[in-house]
Amino acid sequence: MSGIAIIVEYDVKPGSLAEQEKRVRASAAKCLQEDGCLRMEVFVPDGQENKLVLSELWRDEGALEVHRSQPGHAEEHAHIDELCVGKQVRRGNLL
Repeated sequence: MSGIAIIVEYDVKPGSLAEQEKRVRASAAKCLQEDGCLRMEVFVPDGQENKLVLSELWRDEGALEVHRSQPGHAEEHAHIDELCVGKQVRRGNLL
């Protein structure tokens, strides 16, 4: 299997984890309806109560570019990021 894997680690403001999870899950559910989105998984790492992780898998760069060009994409990300004190994004080709 090939594809583009993206891992996003959100450092969430204290007391905001439940709302952040709601926002990320809603966004992920929409992404899963898009052609080329193969996986969207959301989880809280064990022992890290203010961290939320999103694991994405996209078929190829074309599918990812179509996703990023959707109307409202930047605004949706800004809505998610407003509950964060930090964020780290890792991206790579699936081997």
